[in-house]
Amino acid sequence: MPKHLYVEKRKGQTRYRFTLIDGTKMLMPAEFSLDDIIAAANAYNDEHRPAQHFQISPKSRKDKFNRPMNEWLEHVMVRIKNEEELSAEILRQVSSDIARLNEFLGDKFSKSINLETMNDFLNTYYGDKSKEVYNKKLSRLKKIFSYLADESAIGENFMLNKKPKRLNASDNKKERLDLDIEAFKAIEKEAPLFLKVAMGLSIQSTHAVAELHRIKYRIPKPKPDTCGIVWFDTPKPENGEMVFGTLYIHRAKVKNAKTSYVAIPVTSAIKEVVELSKTDKLHCPYVVHRRPARNNNIAKQCDHRYQVTSRMISETFSKVRDELGLYSNVEKAKRPTFHEIRRLSAKLIDEMGVNPRQRMAHASDRTTQIYTDSHDVEWHEVPAISVAI
Repeated sequence: MPKHLYVEKRKGQTRYRFTLIDGTKMLMPAEFSLDDIIAAANAYNDEHRPAQHFQISPKSRKDKFNRPMNEWLEHVMVRIKNEEELSAEILRQVSSDIARLNEFLGDKFSKSINLETMNDFLNTYYGDKSKEVYNKKLSRLKKIFSYLADESAIGENFMLNKKPKRLNASDNKKERLDLDIEAFKAIEKEAPLFLKVAMGLSIQSTHAVAELHRIKYRIPKPKPDTCGIVWFDTPKPENGEMVFGTLYIHRAKVKNAKTSYVAIPVTSAIKEVVELSKTDKLHCPYVVHRRPARNNNIAKQCDHRYQVTSRMISETFSKVRDELGLYSNVEKAKRPTFHEIRRLSAKLIDEMGVNPRQRMAHASDRTTQIYTDSHDVEWHEVPAISVAI
């Protein structure tokens, strides 16, 4: 491909965009053939960029590290999987970002890529996204390109020179509406069993889909990267509640923080949700489960055929919400999602006079160590409470 000519996807079609010397990014007409587009780009480069037109010099041909980006990106993905402690969801996002880089840069030699190239990439894929999303993608690109620099695929990590978009007060305002208790009840009433269970666990624990879909009915003891229940031989009273065991949550989003290890007493309210999940008579180690509609392979973030993915929980919640016509007067991007149950739960707990921060695996001044494993992991116990709905 000629320099400054890039591929992009628009409405499912492959289109080509060419950058002029004044920075204008011109979308090539859809009716032009690829041969015509390449010829036009070469003619323009010959006239306006004669010194830059030929990218590969005799010296660069001898550079064993100057290889097509698709080769390097595959190698970088392997390194990230092996070297980064990422949750399944974050790893999926990284894989998606690398797939986009492959689509845009795959056939280009690594040392022909510069900040101008990456500005085109960012504008093509994320130019219309929010500042927060743009900055998150930029941060991930800096990480990916640090691996490329480490492998000598590029001379230096020039992405470090790329500035994130500045966020102001209006950018930090919460976009989505809060989920109110009446909407929660309406969705729960019409929800399929696995979603009822997930909603019940979320409102009682304050946790989100990344943790809920990993909760096991029973674990022998708490350990990192595991969510599940250790049951008591006999229930015991605590804080005016009867407690049947402990639900251990290792929160994926902040998995390396000390506060990410939470121990939640299994009250009658949580036990009722667990018992509800068993009414479908399916045999599965995970509390949130369902029989799949099709005989598909097990999803990457799951290890059992009946285990439900975090995405399935979120999408089904939004589907039921919209089928009921809730928040129909609000644009879809601002309607409350499953994640807003977490905030609703925190609000209800706060109204009970209990600080929800520790339960949510947020930073907290006071924590109670109740278990330390061989890795010196401290699990922090929270008060035994039942959230009234």
